[in-house]
Amino acid sequence: MSIAKAAMLCKVNYSSMCRIVGGKEPAYPKRGKRIAEALGWTGDPAELFEEVEE
Repeated sequence: MSIAKAAMLCKVNYSSMCRIVGGKEPAYPKRGKRIAEALGWTGDPAELFEEVEE
């Protein structure tokens, strides 16, 4: 899925979504909740944005 499509589905503007995906901006609580809802996430929205080791 493109960032543009994800931003539209999550009701987050494109530039903010780019910064969130790039790790340059946190998904503040309201945005994080909208993103989690758009993805169908049922857990704590903050878990979606935790750093993972590669």
